[in-house]
Amino acid sequence: MGKRTCYDANTETTARSVGRMRAMIVEELDRSAAIIMGGNEVVPRFRIAVPGDIDHVVLVPLPDALDERQRRLSLVSGFMAWKGASGFVFSTELAEPDATASIAVSRAAVFGAIRLITRRPLRLDPPAWLDRSSIGDEIPALLPPLATSLSATMLDELRRAFGPHGEFEAVKLH
Repeated sequence: MGKRTCYDANTETTARSVGRMRAMIVEELDRSAAIIMGGNEVVPRFRIAVPGDIDHVVLVPLPDALDERQRRLSLVSGFMAWKGASGFVFSTELAEPDATASIAVSRAAVFGAIRLITRRPLRLDPPAWLDRSSIGDEIPALLPPLATSLSATMLDELRRAFGPHGEFEAVKLH
């Protein structure tokens, strides 16, 4: 009897999801490189993937003050719950090492990439890929569980924070 090959839809879906997240990392690293080459600093941003292939981009400066930083990250996590996010890519500029980094988080995988920056002359190295073991827990923990309930008060706060003219106005990418 010949060897049977089984079709596994979950494996195919996971591979598609990881492929999409990898492409999003490359796009976000390119965006960060353009910002740096333009002489600007990368503001931490979240590209949030939601069902229907409409991504939302949210710029969220992350201050050193721990309470305010945590408040902002909690709002981002709440926004993801509200929109039913399937994953996200977080991009930022690092001081040590001097680099730009993007981390992809989905229900199937966590991975990222980093591009080291040389300031004189200004250039960025090609991406170096990071696996899950190279990434801490703070950012991956932001992806909320599939079944998350939000209070009316929290929904109002999220609408104010991410709505038009909000503190962190979410922009849809099509």
